[in-house]
Amino acid sequence: MLRHLSAITPFVLFMAAGFSQDTSRPAASTVDIQGNNAASTYYPIHSLTFKALDSPSSLALSPIISFPAECTSDGSLFLDMRDPTDLSRHTVVSIHGKETTTFQVSVIADLHDITVFGIFPTDHALGVLVRASKKSPGPHLPGGSAAGIPWSDYHNFIALFDRSGQYKEAVQLPVDYMLNHFAILSSGEYLISGYDKLNSTPRLLFLDRSGNILRSLEIPSARNFAEKNAHSEPFDSEKAAGQLLGSILFTRYKDDILVWRMNSDDPILDVGPGGAVREVAITPPAMSVFVDMVPANDRWVAHFRSATEQENSAYNQTAYSYYEVNPQNGSLSSKLIQEGDIPSSLSCESDGGTYLSFKKSQDNKLIVLGAK
Repeated sequence: MLRHLSAITPFVLFMAAGFSQDTSRPAASTVDIQGNNAASTYYPIHSLTFKALDSPSSLALSPIISFPAECTSDGSLFLDMRDPTDLSRHTVVSIHGKETTTFQVSVIADLHDITVFGIFPTDHALGVLVRASKKSPGPHLPGGSAAGIPWSDYHNFIALFDRSGQYKEAVQLPVDYMLNHFAILSSGEYLISGYDKLNSTPRLLFLDRSGNILRSLEIPSARNFAEKNAHSEPFDSEKAAGQLLGSILFTRYKDDILVWRMNSDDPILDVGPGGAVREVAITPPAMSVFVDMVPANDRWVAHFRSATEQENSAYNQTAYSYYEVNPQNGSLSSKLIQEGDIPSSLSCESDGGTYLSFKKSQDNKLIVLGAK
């Protein structure tokens, strides 16, 4: 029995059918600090002409795909697709050229009554964050789940698959409170986020390969959270923490993981092997606000929205913009202008400047889009 708690992570799903798009392109080759056409050079233009790449001819897309899509440094695209008639059913597919690999959570034989929280791929493995029990289901008992398992027997795990789709093992995590997101570093270490209800505190934990806590990292937007919510009712405090942690996501960059908060001016945390942390503030274009980060192999790529545009409105190149960012100081280095078969969002950058995305064809098949 599989379940999925999409309410834990706001903005976790999007419909794969696509959005209306404005494909117009500014005529100038440079833009001023507000993103307008200008004679002076503030941000060089990096033009991306998207076109359809070789794609699996028979892979049908679910109308519901978990956000964001994930990628690895070799340009493999990972999609966590949900069955619209049963949202608990997950099919994770990796796509590299015309080759696909399928990962099925249902093959995990040593865990039961699984709740899926998210996926994170690396060049060598796919991790799936789950809450489950090692105890087999039985008749329903008071104080237990519908699967007949005592609630005390449920724990958090990262289920690991190799890149061929074979399930390998489940790493049990040392905390039993609800988790929101996770990431796997190239070193095999982990980052997890969740709400420590006992201490009324959002947590960002750095773990070793065996799942042991090495250190607790500070979330900029969670500083003094317990103090600020000291007089709140427990339910209100937990709700506020859930909204906060649901908006904090993880993105790969080289051997590091970037920790960032959607639609905020919080600094980016650059977390490296061993738990080393840098805090970098990104400088947005004038009259713009930060939206999110794009997974990237050798650069930072940030997505911005005009301050006058409503959140989650349809993508267009007037209200929304992508910039490559200097990882050392957070300054903008170039603006990305999209042409050709423009996607509704960028999925990732890999292979030295190749940008990937995807869309659905009229007959419901996957079309991978790429530009360099």
